[in-house]
Amino acid sequence: MLVFKGLKNVGLDLSLGGGILLLIMVGIAVWMAVTVFARALKKQSISRATFIMFSWMQVFTASAFAFSHGANDIANAVGPFAAVLDVLSTGEISEEAAVPTAVLAAFGIALISGLWFVGRKVIATVGSGLTSMHPSSGFAAELAAAAVVMLASVLGLPVSSTHILIGAVLGVGIVNRAANWKLMKPIALAWVITLPAAASIGAVVVLVLRAIF
Repeated sequence: MLVFKGLKNVGLDLSLGGGILLLIMVGIAVWMAVTVFARALKKQSISRATFIMFSWMQVFTASAFAFSHGANDIANAVGPFAAVLDVLSTGEISEEAAVPTAVLAAFGIALISGLWFVGRKVIATVGSGLTSMHPSSGFAAELAAAAVVMLASVLGLPVSSTHILIGAVLGVGIVNRAANWKLMKPIALAWVITLPAAASIGAVVVLVLRAIF
């Protein structure tokens, strides 16, 4: 996604062959780095070496998931807002709407604020409440979630990154036979309630605005 689409935004339009060659070079570099790192951990016990290695590897899978999150889930909120601004400025409904830089900055600040004040509770629930996590299982869950969200982004499907990550973590718990199904029940109930609750609030707000204006 970054090589074939993202680099175009900074003027680096690679061909198909150039993009594939770049990905192969990055893959070789990563393989060499991991090999050197693994050999440096030979003196450690297997459990300790595994913990250290996957702790570092999780940095990259977490970055990949953050990238996929921005490519899909953030657009679910920015998209309607940008569409409303476009309609207000042009007076027409267009198939595409430009996203102003100020809107990107505002939603970036909103995302960080939400993570700081409220998101830590969700992080704690997903990271430790659903199942006991090891860096290796965290690596597997993040890699799976990032791949699914990125595939949805390529297909143009708006999805919930949180739902997908919870599914990946739950899959790890099922394999390890340590899934917390009691916690999963209220989470699933919240998923069912969210859509009609948001729809109802939106409808009420529209009715109130029409009555006022």
